[in-house]
Amino acid sequence: MTEQFNINQFNCSISGKGSTLLWAHGLCGCMQSEDAIGVYAWHRFPKKLQLIRFDAIGHGLSAPGESVEDYLWPNLAKDMLRVAAHYRAPMPLILGGQSMGSATSLYAALAHPDKVKGLVLMTPPIGWQARAAQIDYYHKIAKAAQILGGKGLANMNAKHLDKMLPAWLIDAHKHSVLGMLDGLKSMKRKTLHQLFTAAAQNDLPSKQQLATIDVPTLILAWDGDDAHPVESAMTLQQSLPNAQLHVAKSMADVNEWPTLISDFCLALNQ
Repeated sequence: MTEQFNINQFNCSISGKGSTLLWAHGLCGCMQSEDAIGVYAWHRFPKKLQLIRFDAIGHGLSAPGESVEDYLWPNLAKDMLRVAAHYRAPMPLILGGQSMGSATSLYAALAHPDKVKGLVLMTPPIGWQARAAQIDYYHKIAKAAQILGGKGLANMNAKHLDKMLPAWLIDAHKHSVLGMLDGLKSMKRKTLHQLFTAAAQNDLPSKQQLATIDVPTLILAWDGDDAHPVESAMTLQQSLPNAQLHVAKSMADVNEWPTLISDFCLALNQ
């Protein structure tokens, strides 16, 4: 992994001023794909707070990594905090993200608890024993990515969206849901191979480690997604000392998430 940090390698977006929510997207996503799917409604995030978003290394318009190590969650957490430091975001921060981004946030909070005052974990990824059962799958995707590339992998995933998202969400966003694959289409074969090789090595922090993260935590999960099972979210809620869990079972529930995130961040700013 490259220890030297160069902000010019990262595509970042900043809005608002004040206490900061630093947000990280999911695996093979980017800011563009988040905006395309129409779930996040970042334009409604309170302007009295600062929102910093960025494309993770190898994703979106950010530069590719050099090795598998660059895509390990603890190293993505280092990048996350370096982005905040570069923009002199007021400490402590609220960290958050979707899937890979929520895992990144957890590892950042573990590494630097003094810099974090809250966490927003949206659709946390599969973890622990259930993730161990997926290792062969990640290696297969890594090999397939070398052959298919980003466009080929995106086309394959487009035919199996029901394995990536709840059916009710796909039905509600039929015209925009394919936009979540936009970030994947431009990804290089080498990057994808490294990324999914890292996915086979990554895992959520242990329950003992989670017990040390004593900050208010908002967990948002949805029902019907094998890659982001409610069971992972429930285990996080039980293991983190100060966590609340909301499980969406319909699009109406997910439509409340932007307000839940905003209210959570505003409450931490009081």
